[in-house]
Amino acid sequence: MTGTLIASTSTDETHLPVPPDGQHRRIANMRHLIHRYLDQVIDSGTSLLGEYTRRLEQQLGERWGGHAVATSSGTESLHFSLRIAGIGPGDEVIVPDMTFVSTAFAVNAAHATPVFVDVEPDTWLISPDAIRKAITPKTKAIIPVHLYGQVAEMDEIMAIAEEHGLVVIEDCAQAHDATYKGKPAGSFGDFGCFSMWVGKNVGGLDDGGFVIVKDEQNLQAMQRMHNLGRDRTIRYLHHSWGSRARLSELNAAILSHQITMLPEWNEQRRLIATTYDKAFAGLPLATPTVLPDREHVFYKYTVHTEHADALESHLKNRGISTERIYPYLLSEQPAFAHLPHRVEPTPVARANNAKLLCLPMYPELSYAEQQAVIAGVTSFFADHG
Repeated sequence: MTGTLIASTSTDETHLPVPPDGQHRRIANMRHLIHRYLDQVIDSGTSLLGEYTRRLEQQLGERWGGHAVATSSGTESLHFSLRIAGIGPGDEVIVPDMTFVSTAFAVNAAHATPVFVDVEPDTWLISPDAIRKAITPKTKAIIPVHLYGQVAEMDEIMAIAEEHGLVVIEDCAQAHDATYKGKPAGSFGDFGCFSMWVGKNVGGLDDGGFVIVKDEQNLQAMQRMHNLGRDRTIRYLHHSWGSRARLSELNAAILSHQITMLPEWNEQRRLIATTYDKAFAGLPLATPTVLPDREHVFYKYTVHTEHADALESHLKNRGISTERIYPYLLSEQPAFAHLPHRVEPTPVARANNAKLLCLPMYPELSYAEQQAVIAGVTSFFADHG
């Protein structure tokens, strides 16, 4: 099965236009396997919290070093972690200004206040110095985001948290199997929250997520919270507040298989990143910075250039689609005109966000398509001096 799910390097296998992401190809490659899993789930008579969910949670716990609970999304994983940590009204939670809105929406869902802080130049990861400056007596938690596939500066962040008695909830939605000093993303804080939305390095048919719970005392609370406050064996006894946020058995089966593929898929991403790095050396754009002691998993290959808009348009004209992850900072989102939040100075994020562009990066990207991307980028800078 492995050979059918890894990208081909054939020079004549090209698909124009080149899409910005490849999850549709991954799912198409798994079509027959998915049909088999669907039959098995139907025959089992169990669509939720069955054998495949148990198997997946065991795999996730073993891989990320904790107790895993599968959920319906990364957003709910963050939300539930905040609630179980006791975060609520009047509390502040520090998040980077440069992230997906779910990071902050989860804080609002817990009736707390997100505080937007700046990021580090070159990596765009949350800045430990910005965290320090944002701490007030109301601060109760930090959510570092491992953006684009690289782990944030967790030693320093954990030291800050210990000094101030803060909860750390890692947002690992883009960092499946990324490591920092040999330890995986999600294994540092009190909770590690992952998305398994279809477009992630590991993703099912649609939405999905999981939480790595560090303290076993919080495991039962997490298992109940995603299941309407119930234990899994007693249907109508509700011990606490909860939500309907379980992962389907079909998605659990698909994801359980994909977990076995993840090392190969991430290695393919790193090989493509190396190909891009070499091809773009000497051009007036910055390729992704990989920090020491990190293993990057390249959820996105994000370049930095003063000419991001023009480069995006040039590539589009050549049939190559790109992405902006994310085109708006949290502090620029209209939703926060109506939601509680606090904004710290974010000069790095504000000066650089519009200069970031994500090039196609996924294991299913063929060799010919990689060369098409490279030709598009190099021709742009040749044409524009």
